[in-house]
Amino acid sequence: MLLTSRRVMWAYAARNAILPNITSFALSLGFVVGGSVLTEIVFSYPGIGSMLLKGVENEDFPLMQGIFLVISLAVLVANFLADLAYVVLDPRTRQETE
Repeated sequence: MLLTSRRVMWAYAARNAILPNITSFALSLGFVVGGSVLTEIVFSYPGIGSMLLKGVENEDFPLMQGIFLVISLAVLVANFLADLAYVVLDPRTRQETE
């Protein structure tokens, strides 16, 4: 079987090169959502960040808990999808059953 440079690039190199990008995306999602507070305050956008700020100012604990739950679930889902992408892209992460 002849391996062309295109096959080597897409089947081997590209799959391994994308793994760090998937990891950094999943980890940076929490920072993006956290940074939305500052962005929404500066530009007066209505969103989850400004709602969180209003909840802190008014001491609305159920609202803050709900927002923290949504943020936590978003980060967990992103990390789960990154783990699934790792299983598809990297054969070393697959667990063999006997």
